[in-house]
Amino acid sequence: MTTAHPPDPPPAGEPPVAERRGFFFWVGLVVGWGLIVFALHGLLTEHGTNPPALFRLLIGLNVVNDALVVPLLVVLALVVRRVVPRFAIVAVDVGLIASAVVLLYAYPLLGDWTRTTRAGDSRLPWDYAHNVAVVLAAIWFVCALLALLSWRRGRSNAR
Repeated sequence: MTTAHPPDPPPAGEPPVAERRGFFFWVGLVVGWGLIVFALHGLLTEHGTNPPALFRLLIGLNVVNDALVVPLLVVLALVVRRVVPRFAIVAVDVGLIASAVVLLYAYPLLGDWTRTTRAGDSRLPWDYAHNVAVVLAAIWFVCALLALLSWRRGRSNAR
């Protein structure tokens, strides 16, 4: 059994890592907290908002994420590591992540929830299922090319 050693202390006179924050960290921190305060102000002062319902929704989504999404992603990652050849793992990971982002973004468009008689045909004028399928095919085509390049690079390095 190996024991973990604590990290080496910083050299004399140099602040610890937690105290060495760069310019972009502080700008991001100020902008991020500014957006959070702006959103909370809007939630509490605008008419028609329902803070308790939003709180319940956020808690529910957090529970769903922790109880379902994360375990499914861990299992998917383990399956990919065991099934996919080593040269293609990065390309498959990129393809899975890009596909998930596209599907998550397009999910409301695929469900036709905004198409109503009152809204007319201009609300969702295209066949989004076909277009999402084309985008997913393009993603996996590029990932297949990346896997092929990785395979060829591995073969040329082995010689």
